[in-house]
Amino acid sequence: MIRLDDLFVHGWKIYQDTDGFCFGTDAILLSSFAAEKRFSTAVDLCCGTGILPLLLAANDCAEAVYGVDISKPCTDLAEQSVALNHLQDRVFIRCEDLKKTSLPNGKFDLVTANPPYFLPGTGKTARQEVEASRREETCTFSDVAAAASRLLRFGGRFCFVFKPERLTEAMVACSGFKLEPKVLRLIYPKFGKAPELFLMECKKGAASGLKCDPPFVLYDESGKETEQFQAIHRF
Repeated sequence: MIRLDDLFVHGWKIYQDTDGFCFGTDAILLSSFAAEKRFSTAVDLCCGTGILPLLLAANDCAEAVYGVDISKPCTDLAEQSVALNHLQDRVFIRCEDLKKTSLPNGKFDLVTANPPYFLPGTGKTARQEVEASRREETCTFSDVAAAASRLLRFGGRFCFVFKPERLTEAMVACSGFKLEPKVLRLIYPKFGKAPELFLMECKKGAASGLKCDPPFVLYDESGKETEQFQAIHRF
């Protein structure tokens, strides 16, 4: 079923398919993290129905934001959301394989990605419609990092969200494509719990040197959103 959700920013809305993979907390966290520094041109890889391109476009500094996804049903919905919000002059959706996207190399300030978290045959059981979104069926994390490196200008940033158990793998892959890890932020569901996600910012062509941010906790002991989560949670 197609659902129209409010983004609570500029009055914008987004179309989502409830039978597919709808965006969650990870997209909200990533959009805020990536936008902490200014950019004018950006690409979101594995864009799904377009949540990251829309949120990135909400920033005054954003002049052109592209979304790339291999799923036509997803990109069709993303394009409908772009048109609904009258953003055709700033947000551009491409139904393409990120491994061979037609976007120009070395031209973008920022690349973001909320890539598939799980290897094939692992992770929680999912409906067939969302397998490609959850598992590395059509691309691997290394594919995503390689695409980000190609698209970024020297000094450009690659920001992504991923699972902690794959942190080492992600850092090695990024470094191998000249994307040096610069900022790491661990996301905790509650105080005293293990982290369930991490955000990372890499910089193309930068020298080594990683900064670890303070812990980011989503909910307090009573299950209410923490102040730091409320500060970015617009949904």
